Amino acid sequence: MASFSKVEIRPRRSMLFYAVLSIFMVVASYLFVLLLAAACVYLPFLLLISSKSGNFQILILFLFGIVVAATMVWSLLPRPEKFKSPGLLLERSGQPRLFAELETIASSLGEPMPREVYLIGDVNAWVADMGGFMGFGSRRVMGLGLPLISILTVSQFRAVVAHEFAHYYGGDTRLGPWVYRTQSAIVRAFQNIGSVGVLVRFAILGVMYSIVTALMNWYFVLFLRAINLVSRKKEYRADELACLVAGREPLIDGLRAIQGSAPAWPVFWNTELQPMIGDGIVPGIAEGFARFVSVPEIRDQIETGLARELQEAKTSPYDSHPPLKERIAAVQSLPEGFVQEDSKPARSLLDRPELAELRFLECMNPKLQPGSLKSITWDIVGDNVTIPNWKQYVGEYSTLLRGVTVESLPNHIPNLRNLGFDIRDPKGMLLSPEQRTDRAANLFSVGLGLALLDHGWSLYQGPGTFYLNRNGDRLNPFAIIEQLRSGTLSGSNWQKQCRELGIAELALQPTVSTVQGSGDAH
Repeated sequence: MASFSKVEIRPRRSMLFYAVLSIFMVVASYLFVLLLAAACVYLPFLLLISSKSGNFQILILFLFGIVVAATMVWSLLPRPEKFKSPGLLLERSGQPRLFAELETIASSLGEPMPREVYLIGDVNAWVADMGGFMGFGSRRVMGLGLPLISILTVSQFRAVVAHEFAHYYGGDTRLGPWVYRTQSAIVRAFQNIGSVGVLVRFAILGVMYSIVTALMNWYFVLFLRAINLVSRKKEYRADELACLVAGREPLIDGLRAIQGSAPAWPVFWNTELQPMIGDGIVPGIAEGFARFVSVPEIRDQIETGLARELQEAKTSPYDSHPPLKERIAAVQSLPEGFVQEDSKPARSLLDRPELAELRFLECMNPKLQPGSLKSITWDIVGDNVTIPNWKQYVGEYSTLLRGVTVESLPNHIPNLRNLGFDIRDPKGMLLSPEQRTDRAANLFSVGLGLALLDHGWSLYQGPGTFYLNRNGDRLNPFAIIEQLRSGTLSGSNWQKQCRELGIAELALQPTVSTVQGSGDAH
């Protein structure tokens, strides 16, 4: 663990201006809404008392103004917010190395540690002041993304966490509750005024309603532009302080890694992890995601998306964060200090990561019974999970594969829709014809995989990697069936490939020995 001395921080008077601007916008927001509410009552009242005949329409306008004003004032009242745990609460006793890093970074900025640190399911880290009333009596809370820890080195992790502690240092989290609640109040006012729009019956009421909503819209746009300008300036300042603590290059590399890998996390979760969680097993999440984003094809997609972001992204007045390109340019203009680099993966800071990941999943899925998930390694997923599931699935519907050979697969593709109706629906579900067709295609894919395994091929399965191999020849049975369905692989080309590989006559209907010893079904 690196040791950082407390850094010398050059004050920036401009940040005081932006803090004052935030406070001004909060105060101005409440004054604006209150004055607008008062105008909704006072102006019709003036018309009413100046009208000698007591015009009925003006009376209705006055009553409608009272309703609108009451709605706006009621919308401004602060609502109690119940704090919901965002993830797994980490304890210093269970994660001493991680907390030692956090304490070192906090001390370098002269900041106290958060009272609560959570492991969350985002490629992100954040800090906030939670609880209390309008920021008073609140406590410090930090969220650290499990996928974030997966993809960063220790040096990059320090830089990203130093950025978050810089928000504490700058007082951003103390103003945050006020800004957030003000924005929520304006949104509520919008929504509630919209609900009273159904009362508009007379043209004169429509005029008042249109004026009020137009003024509210104008002010809300002004408010968003102002507070997001302040937010972007705070991000630049937090980046500057993070460079002082952890170095310029680790921060840039960390920001690039976050931006590039964020879209890959839901893909990894949905395609690689969630199916196995449904089977009651959990291979290493942090290790798995790190391997997933390192697969050449996936890494190329990440780099392509990152390059597009760096080239095309522009600042919007409604963005809370500057574009990555501008953040990197600002960081590169800062002086480079000497910081010892640590290239070990940040996930090495976690003690007993498999236990932390199991508890994280149980925390994020309250319906899971504690102890119902089993931790395994990625290297045994294929042999211990995938192949046994294949055997049981094909064994149950082996009659549907009677007479099908590897070479004859193209001839059976048009009949997948009919075969799908012979596969029972999952419990509690009624599948569409398209979904039934997909299930039949899945059965053929699994049958092809087992036929190859039964004749000397081996399964290679890892995060983002799936194929069968024999003597350097690779096949993905699911990709083959999909290509035959879509027409990107012609029947003649597939049959030629089968003959070259010597697999043309293999039968998809399994023998008794093939399906013996099957495991749990999907």
